[in-house]
Amino acid sequence: MTNQGILPSEDGAQRRFDVELFIVHPTLDPAEITAALGLQARIAHRVGEPRKTPKGTPLPGNYQDTRWRHSVRYDVRHQWFADRLTNLVDRLIAHKIFLANLRSTGGRASVIIQFLGDGYFGDQVPHETLGKLVELGLDLGIECFSVPQA
Repeated sequence: MTNQGILPSEDGAQRRFDVELFIVHPTLDPAEITAALGLQARIAHRVGEPRKTPKGTPLPGNYQDTRWRHSVRYDVRHQWFADRLTNLVDRLIAHKIFLANLRSTGGRASVIIQFLGDGYFGDQVPHETLGKLVELGLDLGIECFSVPQA
C-alpha cells in the first residue's frame, strides 16, 4: 500500500531518512564511479590514501579499499519511504553493465535505507523493485538509529 492515501503523521512531526548507494571496490578510483553513474558521492575515499576521520583528523594507515557513498536525504511528514528507494533503483537500471563489471572485478554495491531516529517508518517495497535490485546485483541494507542523528 505504498503511498496510497498519504496521511501526515498523527503529530505532524517531520521525519528524515536517507536513501544511499554504497560501493566498495579494491581498486577503482572514486572519480570513475562518479563519472560512470552520474551521481555525486557524499563520502568517498580511494584505496591507498591516508586514513582520516570524517572531520579530517589523520588516522594511522591507509585505506585498504575504495569506498564511495551517494546519499539523498528526505524530509517527510508520513511513514512511507519505498517510492524513494524505487526512484534510485530505477535510475540505476541504465548503469547495469557498470554495476555488473564492478561486482565481477571484486567490488560490491548496496542500496541502503537509513532511518535517522525521528519516529516510525513502515512501508512495503514492491516486488518489482526487489527484482530490479537482484537484476542489478545490488544488496539491500537497512540502517536504523534509535537516537535522532544530526
